[in-house]
Amino acid sequence: MLNFKVRTYNPEKEQPQNAIFTLSRGRNAGKPLFEPFPNCFILYYRNETEKENLYWMFYTLWKNGFFHPYLCGSVIDMLRLSELKKIIQNWVIPGMKKVNKKPEWIDKIKSLLEQERRIQEQLELIFRLRSSLLKRLYLEL
Repeated sequence: MLNFKVRTYNPEKEQPQNAIFTLSRGRNAGKPLFEPFPNCFILYYRNETEKENLYWMFYTLWKNGFFHPYLCGSVIDMLRLSELKKIIQNWVIPGMKKVNKKPEWIDKIKSLLEQERRIQEQLELIFRLRSSLLKRLYLEL
């Protein structure tokens, strides 16, 4: 994956089949999506393996706030197409080369995400339990 197309999404044009999307505006700029959104970029891929690797590369960068320094705008943050292309050239493509050599990295990322989701659910249950205990304590006085 040394070279692939990146375009700005236009909702008036037909949705491409072999593409994933990444948000271009707001604090979630850089977040990868499988469905188009009005303010997003199109990232074209060649095969399913490339699709999955590209998605997870962008997901990890977005999740760790990698795109925040590249955002501009006084009211609504925006990621420029030129900045995205630089990020792809300097970070995503070298990362993809490493992932192609060691595909288990994607599985590790997925397992971490699953573990994070489970811990988040446990925290939600703990919050509910604490809330319930406090309500019982103060409402039974």
